[in-house]
Amino acid sequence: MKWSLNAMAKWASGRFIGPVAISLAVLVLVVSELGFHRQQGISVNREASIEAQMIVGDLSRALLFMESAERGYMLTDRHDYLAPYLEQERSFQQILASAEHIAAGNEHLREKLSQLVELARQKHSEMRTVLERFDAGDRDGAIELTLTDMGREMMVQISTLAEQVIREESHGYTQTSLDRDRVLRASRVGIWVLVIVCVVGAVSLMRLSRNREAERRVAMLQLHAERDRLDEEVVRRTAETIELARHMERVREDERARLARELHDELGGLLTAAKLDLARIRKRIHDDTGTKQQLVDHLGQTLDAGIALKRRIIEDLWPSSLSNLGLRRTLQIQCAEFSQRAELPVDAVVDEVTLAPERALAVYRLVQEALTNVAKYAQASRVRVVLRRLHDQVEVLVEDDGKGFDVDATLLSGGHGLQGMRFRIRACGGDVVIRSSPSRGTTVRAVLPV
Repeated sequence: MKWSLNAMAKWASGRFIGPVAISLAVLVLVVSELGFHRQQGISVNREASIEAQMIVGDLSRALLFMESAERGYMLTDRHDYLAPYLEQERSFQQILASAEHIAAGNEHLREKLSQLVELARQKHSEMRTVLERFDAGDRDGAIELTLTDMGREMMVQISTLAEQVIREESHGYTQTSLDRDRVLRASRVGIWVLVIVCVVGAVSLMRLSRNREAERRVAMLQLHAERDRLDEEVVRRTAETIELARHMERVREDERARLARELHDELGGLLTAAKLDLARIRKRIHDDTGTKQQLVDHLGQTLDAGIALKRRIIEDLWPSSLSNLGLRRTLQIQCAEFSQRAELPVDAVVDEVTLAPERALAVYRLVQEALTNVAKYAQASRVRVVLRRLHDQVEVLVEDDGKGFDVDATLLSGGHGLQGMRFRIRACGGDVVIRSSPSRGTTVRAVLPV
């Protein structure tokens, strides 16, 4: 059960770790972007609140400066007291336009700002009327208008509205500051939580990767151990197969030798006895016509051909000349007999080489099989057989100028003779290379140690 849970955990982590990592990254971006946009909105509100307070304050100060300058001018009749009025009047219209713009974009301040702007226009109009009367020489009318409660009431209303706007905007500014702090804290907490989750996920992924790496190493060690075991098994089985094949080859050669001895001893004795009997019969026949003598001669020729056939079969089964005359002379005889039977010129270049009996027999069988293939399939006009020593190795070549063949296709389709040649030489520690192609002849090259 524990193994199953671990396997399920590994499967789930391996299956979902990628999507989870992507989701966490997306969440970090989302939290960051939400916090940024929220703070951006709060900053815009804070700036609008500060701008509204500044405009209201500027409007109140401008009216106060203008009213003070107006009264100073009327009391002293000096134009330098009128300079602040004129200076504030130039920026007064800009302040009113800014206040109207803020009122158009701020719904909850629209009504109060509109009232404030309207009262400021009326107060400005009242101050201009007073100055116009004063400049026109109607000093008493101007003072009387100034002393009325209308101007004072308008300034009280303006101050009251300005204080309300500033108080409300100060409260809104404080609230937006609190909102900003909350958004900052929430963003930081969210990002920290996601970062912690990411770190935990990264640590888990690292542990999972280490576990998988350890499992992979264990699996590789097991795989290498299994491969080494299989290699050893293959080597052992190959050695057993080669030894078995060698044994079977020895058994076959022994059986050939036994058959050769049987043919030589039994059939050879019978044929020799028949030949002697025929010689005695020939001496006792008296035939004037010669017919009986011809029959006896023909029978003698038939016995000679049978004896020759018996000798050739025995030599094919077991080359007695190999143990009596040596490898060089045996190959020369083999090439000469093949040239006579196949009616093909054979160029035999055979050096004196001393080999173990098993290897000498392998060379003889190789040349025998190669020459047999030439006679059967090659349609050659010339054959070359070479036996020579190369340092501590012996090289055997059998070349013909025949029609050639596809080596790979022949081996795949059977080619037991070619496979037999290779096995004989490889069993002796050598190797065989067969080069051939259609219309390009064939070369059989074998190299084996001395």
